[in-house]
Order: sequence, then C-alpha cells, then structure tokens
Amino acid sequence: MRKITWLAAIGLIVVGFAMFTRADDDASPLVGKAAPALSLATLDGKNVNLADQKGNVVLLDFWATWCPPCRMSLPHIQKISANKDLAAKGLMVWTVNDRETPDVIEKFQKDNSYTFTVLFDSNGSAGQSYLVQAIPTTVVVGRDGMVKNVFVGFDSDSTAQAIDDAVQKALAESK
Repeated sequence: MRKITWLAAIGLIVVGFAMFTRADDDASPLVGKAAPALSLATLDGKNVNLADQKGNVVLLDFWATWCPPCRMSLPHIQKISANKDLAAKGLMVWTVNDRETPDVIEKFQKDNSYTFTVLFDSNGSAGQSYLVQAIPTTVVVGRDGMVKNVFVGFDSDSTAQAIDDAVQKALAESK
C-alpha cells in the first residue's frame, strides 16, 4: 500500500512538472491585442512603464526563483538581454518576478551572473493582467504595443528558437 502511495505522489509530480514545462506558441487570447498596461519598479528602484516603450519591441518574461522551468529558461533570457545587436534594433528585455522579495532576487541574480532587468510584481497584478497561468510565460510586445506572441513553459530546443524567431520578426516590423 505504501508503495502505491509513493508511486501516485511521483506521478502527480511528473504531471505537474509537465504542465509547467509545456510550450505553446500564441497560447494566449492576448495575441493580436493591445498589451495590457504595465508599470512596475525595477530591482534598482526605478519605475518603468510599458507605454513609454512604443516604437521598441519588449520581451516580458514572467518567472520566479523557485520555478524549475524558469531556471531552465533564464539563461536564454539572459543571452537575449545581453545581445547588443538586438538592443540596438530596439529590443528591451524585462523579466517580471512573481511575488518574491528583492533580497531573494538579488542573491539569485548574483549567484547566476544575470544582468537582465527585473521588475517586481509584488502582488501578482501584472501576471493577472497578462493572463499568466503558469511560469515561465514569455510575451513579445511589438513596436506598435500589440502582443505578438505568448510562450507558456520552456523547452530548451523548441521554445528558445521560437522566442528568438518571434523577437526577430517583431524587430523587422517598421516603427
């Protein structure tokens, strides 16, 4: 009986992990619509507003330090964020942390040598506005302020390439 209980628990963990790591392109009803308003504080205390970025492409990545699929995706987000060519073409990368404290995030960033911009979603309202059901959720907002793509979960092969392709396509659109 005890063995069955353990097997059931392991099965639930596997199913839960699979749900958080699934990757659906354009999975959100937000695609093709105006991006919801977003105004949050950064890790270094500055306030940023998505509306001020019209004319740029903004990649938003909703995540948390405790999330295994997020930990898999963040090296790719860091790579995109550090790409000077993409930045010169008008790409902004903002990661939106889900309800963690600055000290937890700062330690996590330092331990992993991450330099991307972190926005605090201290009460989860930004995640709700973007209909985030699972993390990581990555959103590409075009120069026109419209949601171009939404990626839920992360697969190191297919999702990474799909995000790169979506960013390139959004950057190719005229200002």
